[in-house]
Amino acid sequence: MVDTDREIGKESITVSLIRKILDMTEEQQLSLYQQLEEMSAAAVMTSEREDTRKSYKKTILFTVKDETFTGVSQDISAGGMFIITEDAFSVRQMITIQIPLADKGKHIKVPAQIVRIKPEGIGVEFLKKFE
Repeated sequence: MVDTDREIGKESITVSLIRKILDMTEEQQLSLYQQLEEMSAAAVMTSEREDTRKSYKKTILFTVKDETFTGVSQDISAGGMFIITEDAFSVRQMITIQIPLADKGKHIKVPAQIVRIKPEGIGVEFLKKFE
């Protein structure tokens, strides 16, 4: 009987959530959707990072849908980086990052996916790992 109570409670919560969502403005619905996407992406990531992060403060150029943006990297690891930017993006968007090399004027292009969005910027996961 406890399982039945849980199912009824779960259904009531679902119905209640749907009603609340329908009462929201389209902008509020979009904001909620983005928050849920972030939660989903975060759940996929393990609680312990596989790669050590290092401070890496560099101006970064990156491309999203053929449009180039500028940001400042905060940190980097073999698996990804955090880019400080005021531009708005979505979780799971594909980007190409130009990471500057020690030789002035040279850089490498790295495909990545946005996995986290914070008010100060975006967390990206490289689609190719660096050793």
